[in-house]
Amino acid sequence: MMKSIRLLIVESDLMVLFSIGQVVRYFDNYLVVDKVDSVEAAAERMKVASMDLVIVGGKDNVDNWKQFNEFSNQARVILLAQNPSKEFIQDAVACGVWDVMLRPVDPERLRLSLEMFRSRFMYLEALEFPVQQERLDAIFFPRDRQQSAVANTVKNSEMLDKVMQLIEDRDGPQSAGEIAEVLNVSRITVRKYCEALVNTGKLHVKNKYQTKGRPIKQYFLV
Repeated sequence: MMKSIRLLIVESDLMVLFSIGQVVRYFDNYLVVDKVDSVEAAAERMKVASMDLVIVGGKDNVDNWKQFNEFSNQARVILLAQNPSKEFIQDAVACGVWDVMLRPVDPERLRLSLEMFRSRFMYLEALEFPVQQERLDAIFFPRDRQQSAVANTVKNSEMLDKVMQLIEDRDGPQSAGEIAEVLNVSRITVRKYCEALVNTGKLHVKNKYQTKGRPIKQYFLV
């Protein structure tokens, strides 16, 4: 099971807070640790609890978001900004901000940002050594380009659907070999399609370790 993403929301506007909450409820991997109305309260909260992601809204909060950043170097930040300047955006990028969104917040845009953060978080958690380039691509390569790359590699959408359907119908993670046996195709072919589904965020992958030999990759639903 994927580790929960610890989320702190900093927002004083109750309507915006409600809108954010509606989007967050779309996901089952985000754990809202707290909701506070100021960066000062966020700083106090982060002194005692680590966060993976912080959503910051409200002009004063956005202007002063760095006040709490010193308490958690690992936490990424989404800023909900009103008419940000070029200098503000440049500074946000330099400081490693995950995303900047304009107010009023577009719920679908926020959902996309949270989905992409979840995807990167998932791949970082599952990263194993020796590192493979496709795993690094899943972390650093933007999803829209990644999907284009997958589309150029995997042409048979019918096979993608078959692989996805079989995994949905089965109870528990499946290896490429198990799927290949049912679909009567090669294990290498199945693995290619499974990896495509992993790279587009539709499947997770984990290693099943054995007493002897290499671990077996198993695929399961997000």
